[in-house]
Amino acid sequence: MATDDSSLRPGEIEITNQEEKLWRQVNPSWVHDGRVSSQLFRPTPKDTGEVSVTRASLVTPEVAYGHHTGVLGYASAGVYYVDVAEVHEVELRAIDDTQVDDGDERPPAHAYIDFKSVQSKGDQQRRASKLRDKAEKHGWQYGPVEN
Repeated sequence: MATDDSSLRPGEIEITNQEEKLWRQVNPSWVHDGRVSSQLFRPTPKDTGEVSVTRASLVTPEVAYGHHTGVLGYASAGVYYVDVAEVHEVELRAIDDTQVDDGDERPPAHAYIDFKSVQSKGDQQRRASKLRDKAEKHGWQYGPVEN
């Protein structure tokens, strides 16, 4: 799913390794009756179309979880993942933005699933649901952690 690199900011690179896993933190409020909602992969307005993930080739799910909860202070019920091939299956791309120099501090091995080209909320929901289904089949990679 390689795209025109001109849409990338200086320092961003598209992740092309189809087998690379992308860790995603599961907010506890997204777990209902033991199932994770599609909010897991649906961008919010503050995300500006960039759903945060962490590259598994660079950090373990435990390290990603520890940084998210211990350093950043965010809640997480645990870690799910999708791989880059699955992101491409829903016609999205995965972008590593660790080298972007814009003054924002990023977690180690930070990347994002790029929803910026998806304008329709319905289309975002459909793709997010498909990604959640794929992640759910892989199961918890770390956790779920009782809060």
